Amino acid sequence: MPSPMRLWLGCLGLAACIAAGNAARAESGGLTLFDRLGGEAKLRATVHEFVLIMESDDRINFTFANTDLKKFEQLLYEQLCNLTQGGCPYTGRDMYTAHAKLNITNAEFNALAEDLYEAFDRVHVPYRLQNKVVAMLAPMQHDVVKDHPVSQNPAVAK
Repeated sequence: MPSPMRLWLGCLGLAACIAAGNAARAESGGLTLFDRLGGEAKLRATVHEFVLIMESDDRINFTFANTDLKKFEQLLYEQLCNLTQGGCPYTGRDMYTAHAKLNITNAEFNALAEDLYEAFDRVHVPYRLQNKVVAMLAPMQHDVVKDHPVSQNPAVAK
């Protein structure tokens, strides 16, 4: 049986966790990040602006030359909606598989992030919320960026 001191410390720890969760919920008004971003309309507008910006960004637009941009726009919306707890299922491939045959560099990944910030700015999403979204996307860099050139020859790529 645990000692009374251990029980007391455990209860104190549990109370601190509950209080921290309640404080975070109170700060956000109990809303999901999806809601705080502005919901579906704002997120779709952000993704649309992002695609427009990306298309004109010579640092990365060549990467999307053979991409179905309507499908890309829908999948990006789904992914962001899902990540921000908007309740959308993400129907696309995982990031490693989706980018396996691309030679995306850190510079290109960073350019894409800059374009996303610009899109958020254009639709007036507060910077603190932009950072929350980008922080959720940042871990995907490991699956997207290749530290070595990927062969474009199908026989070698297998």
